[in-house]
Amino acid sequence: MKMKWVFLLIALFALQCASSTGKEGTENDSSLMNDIIEKAQSEEGQKAIQAAKEKIQDKETQDKVKSLVSKDKKK
Repeated sequence: MKMKWVFLLIALFALQCASSTGKEGTENDSSLMNDIIEKAQSEEGQKAIQAAKEKIQDKETQDKVKSLVSKDKKK
């Protein structure tokens, strides 16, 4: 369950970064972003974000993320 929220948080940041590159999005893109932002700002979303922040502090999780990033860099 926690990994699901970590993935959601990472996906949210990726979408936010991708949308801030200056490209003009379609109406559907902005609607999707608005839905994601609303979900993140809800009480449930805030709990998920807090859980993800706590999870990312875990040394084991940090090692997993580092290994995934290093695998992507090698490709």
